[in-house]
Amino acid sequence: MTVIFFDIDGTLLDHAGAERASATALHRALGAALPLEEFLSRWSAALEREFARYLKGEITYQAQGRARVRAVIDPSLADDTADRIYAQYLAGYEEAWSLFPDVLPCLNMLAEHRLGVISNGLTSEQRRKLVKTGIDARFEAILISEACGRAKPSPEIFHHGCAAIGESPSNVIYVGDHYDLDACAARQAGLTGIWLDRCGRATGSHLHPIITKLDQLPALLKLCRSAFG
Repeated sequence: MTVIFFDIDGTLLDHAGAERASATALHRALGAALPLEEFLSRWSAALEREFARYLKGEITYQAQGRARVRAVIDPSLADDTADRIYAQYLAGYEEAWSLFPDVLPCLNMLAEHRLGVISNGLTSEQRRKLVKTGIDARFEAILISEACGRAKPSPEIFHHGCAAIGESPSNVIYVGDHYDLDACAARQAGLTGIWLDRCGRATGSHLHPIITKLDQLPALLKLCRSAFG
């Protein structure tokens, strides 16, 4: 029986699709002067920049939300106004949460294995994603960076996950959609890191194993059965 941990955003849940849908609705509601595609590009860039600062402990979660809103809309916005706009975005983002089409088929095929989640983010939000999409009961262990006190790519969060499920890192697989943050970080922590390259960005410099869809994972596990038992 293989132990497999998954990332959430971009791996199980279509985060980019939900982000784009909510940011598009926000652009319309605010009557933003920026063209839509520029607004979306800036919003996505602000997310990457400010959320990374939050994960490093440089700013609070509330502060990263305010910073994202100010960076895209108006740097002079008062705190309460920025908070209101960010809350509007979050409500739309949550409403748009959905699984990728390959998730349920993959989880069904892996029903005989022990499954878990290791994800960066707020514990309440990340767990709510699993509950709302109806897959929370599939996972034996759910590790979120806020609760762990460590975020990917730190090896500690991977080791916490392995300890929670009672397995050594060498017997555990981790699947995520970021090559460095997920696959490489898991490998450095002693796990087998599999890159889910949904966008087909792999080059000759990227180390395998690599899959482009989750429904390819069961077949890959069969090839590795001798190594993982």
